[in-house]
Amino acid sequence: MIARIQHFTINSISAMALLPLLLLLIFSVGTVFASELQQGEQLKKDIASINALPAKLTFNKDIKPILEKRCVVCHGCYDAPCQLKLSAIEGITRGANKLKLYNKTRLTWQQPSRLFIDASTTREWRDMEFFGVLNEGASHTPEANLEHSLLYKMLSLKQINPLPEAGMLPEDLDVSLEREQVCTTLDKFDAFAKAHPLWGMPYALPNLSNEEYALLVKWLSQGDTAAEAKQLSPDILAQVRNWEDFFNGSGNKQQLVSRYIYEHLVLGHVYFQDDNGHFQNDKDPSGPNFFRLVRSRTPSGVAVDEIASIRPYDDPDEDVFYYRLRSFSASIVDKNHIVYELSAARMQRYRELFLQPDYQVEKLPGYAPGESPNFFVRAYRKILNLFGLNEASTPFEIFADIPPQARYQFLLDDARFFINGFIKGPVCRGQSALSSIEDHFWVFFLKPKNPSFYRQHGLDSEFLRDVDKDLHLPTELADTSRLFAAWIKYWPQEQAYMRAKTNYYQEQGLPQLDIHKAVDEFVWDGRRKDGSRSVDAALTIFRHFDSASVHSGLYGESPETAWVIDYPVFERLHYLLVAGFNPFGTMGHQLGARLYMDFLRIEGEDNFLYFLPREDRKRLYEAWHEIDRKTTREQRQATRAWLEVDSVNGYEANPARPFYHQPKQEFFEILKQHTGYTAMDATDLNRCSRANCFTSPADRAMQRLAHVLRGKRLQIFPETSYLRVRGVNGHKDVAYTLIHNKSYRTDTFAKEDNDRPGEDMKDDTLTIMRGLAGSYPNFFFDVSEADLDAFVAACVRVMNRDDYEQMVTRFGIRRTDPRFWDVSDWIQDQHARAQPVDAGILDLSRYKDR
Repeated sequence: MIARIQHFTINSISAMALLPLLLLLIFSVGTVFASELQQGEQLKKDIASINALPAKLTFNKDIKPILEKRCVVCHGCYDAPCQLKLSAIEGITRGANKLKLYNKTRLTWQQPSRLFIDASTTREWRDMEFFGVLNEGASHTPEANLEHSLLYKMLSLKQINPLPEAGMLPEDLDVSLEREQVCTTLDKFDAFAKAHPLWGMPYALPNLSNEEYALLVKWLSQGDTAAEAKQLSPDILAQVRNWEDFFNGSGNKQQLVSRYIYEHLVLGHVYFQDDNGHFQNDKDPSGPNFFRLVRSRTPSGVAVDEIASIRPYDDPDEDVFYYRLRSFSASIVDKNHIVYELSAARMQRYRELFLQPDYQVEKLPGYAPGESPNFFVRAYRKILNLFGLNEASTPFEIFADIPPQARYQFLLDDARFFINGFIKGPVCRGQSALSSIEDHFWVFFLKPKNPSFYRQHGLDSEFLRDVDKDLHLPTELADTSRLFAAWIKYWPQEQAYMRAKTNYYQEQGLPQLDIHKAVDEFVWDGRRKDGSRSVDAALTIFRHFDSASVHSGLYGESPETAWVIDYPVFERLHYLLVAGFNPFGTMGHQLGARLYMDFLRIEGEDNFLYFLPREDRKRLYEAWHEIDRKTTREQRQATRAWLEVDSVNGYEANPARPFYHQPKQEFFEILKQHTGYTAMDATDLNRCSRANCFTSPADRAMQRLAHVLRGKRLQIFPETSYLRVRGVNGHKDVAYTLIHNKSYRTDTFAKEDNDRPGEDMKDDTLTIMRGLAGSYPNFFFDVSEADLDAFVAACVRVMNRDDYEQMVTRFGIRRTDPRFWDVSDWIQDQHARAQPVDAGILDLSRYKDR
């Protein structure tokens, strides 16, 4: 009896212990079943609804506009989640990949996966571990095309589980840039949907409209994924042929020039300009006519067969190749859209700079060994590198036959384009290199021509030949595991170059110059032979943490630092961060670029300081480099003999005059006059302090905000915010950009607000610009013109997070706001109207959950 009781008790206890597990299992099965049931019901509903739509939809006309406004805003570049690029039908058929492209800790080279370049067929992409997001089964009925489409399932998941329509995002939705990727496949989708029901597409943004959703579902059900060929007009085709004939001209001189141009236009979106200076565009529904200058195995007149090298100076491994203009068919995204115009005037300019001068090219230089997917080839090259037997040549050596003055003038002619190369770059995310620069600074350039009794080190062919061995770049090696090569090898070379530069100036025995004469003689004013003036003689750069933007002209308050760029700095910037940078490279490759960028920044800042009086130069130099985050002690002490040279005089000495004992500010004023940007003082929202500067109510409100909102309170505001002001009384809606400039006096450029000390935050400033700046808006504000005073007052009252939340609740557009897409569409349209050639689709992947 006792035994029976014990047996009963033990069994009862065991059953009771298992009961929660059984309930959990039943609940889990029920949840999965419920999720599958919901998806099944949604599929039936969608099949029924699409029958009312047109019988046949086309991608370019019906689908591409929806994808551009709702999907490409996050899935348009290398950093697209799961590498799913929705900017072209070829990207959709390529599919997704679980491998994260941006990896700061990668120790081995990653196989490139560039759309249109590294593979062209579905089979090739599957061999590279991309998995499909469309139906790739045997049955292609509308039901099968949807049921076996991962893209459809992600869209329908969002329809089933929409976001809340107010407040912050649910905790399950992480929008941080470094979040862990969860790249589900079709066979694991049900478990994914159960675990993350709110993770449908568009991710962490409001639902598509019913019409948009229905059109996408209809197109997916058709199963028609054939790319629609871009139709080019005879006029455009004639331009293409004319330029390809030019680039493929005969003779060593022409071939070396073509190579130089190609290596500098490698990231450019090239377009044609007619004789009236207008953008030649066929208005094809597939998009505007932009081209990429590429190397091809095939000549003009037949389809382009692009050589898939990572860097433009990699060996093409072809005895004969051709420069071709390849039509760009993907959607234009702003973050990698860098435009360059080709015209009859441009071709004539090339001839003046490169072909008409009398010089000879006896022998064409070779190419650097390209990156190889073969492990043993890479290992062999590393052994050669280790013993210095595989040293790449510098651009100064490769193009030594072309006069350096012509090369520098070529860069100056389109200074903003080439600076944009390293600002936007080949990576869609520039934090690694951009962490070397300030949040806001101005850029000027040394002249390409000086009076005969002055010699400029950067344009002296003999000097460049002497120092070429010290101008090597860490990115010359496509794949390096040497994490500290920049210090071990390249820092001693930089020191040697700086010593040679100092000695060069001292040997010339330059007289001390009045500052006005020094600027006239040495600083480029942008003037052309025809009397016109380039708008790129002075540039403004804003860094938005891990992205940046460059603008022609001088915007914002006078910055803490500025650069004066010479030819060696300009050329190395391009070959370090554009031509030589490999987004698929190792941590050593990325770290080398980041550290060497410090050297170039210091050179640009040094060139600026050289124009200041000796005592102020030293004081500012120490202030700029007082902190370990910018330079090491060795950098600060190395080869700075020029700090002791009295090179300029003539600064204001009268205590009663403006700028007395303010040489940096006086120098800025002289530079403004010299480059033609003095008038901007009266139109810049940050610099004009008079009450009657502006007549527009919106401008006046922004002027007040820019002057009062600064310091620690700004830490709560995003890096880049877009403000839409809705006009009243017949006024048009207008856009402004609010840029939070962070100070980094005592800590690293790379740190975010919550990691910066308060000593830095007190010097933060706000720059407000008309129009839209940057490619990555962090937040939208939507304010009626009648409420501008209230908006300014609410911003000024922000002292803490609670104050900010109150202001955003009234004037902000959160990710959950039902108005989000309306405001986003207006901003995208406004951007395109204001800059019809330069604008691309703005990226929303950095939009804050605030």
